[in-house]
Amino acid sequence: MKRQVLQLYAQCLRSARKCPQWEQREMMKAYVKMKFQAEVGTRDPDRVRMLLADARDELERMNYYHSVYEAKQRADAAAREGTASVPTSGVSTGGDFTPPVEQRDARCPQCNTAYPSAQANFCSNCGAKRTTSS
Repeated sequence: MKRQVLQLYAQCLRSARKCPQWEQREMMKAYVKMKFQAEVGTRDPDRVRMLLADARDELERMNYYHSVYEAKQRADAAAREGTASVPTSGVSTGGDFTPPVEQRDARCPQCNTAYPSAQANFCSNCGAKRTTSS
């Protein structure tokens, strides 16, 4: 199981390095390190399996956002070259990115720190995932 944890940790750090902006990259790397280090002493196999499943879910979401960003970049590049762009998930035929409209909290619910940008998905202070307002 230790091997699985280390492999997943490495995959998460590799995925964090794909973030397009430096601030996001650094925040995601810090978040990954913090989440894994917080559970380094966990010995209960059931808890470790649950944590691995949660980490895989977060990695899958992170990779999904990377794929959406890359699709947008390809569509923008195709539009600049004058070729017809193929619509992909989250990208309109005109190349404009259209994210779902949702109201997001401006401050972290755990430590009350303001998020560094409107695009930040995690608190840079405590690493908590950003929530949406009801």
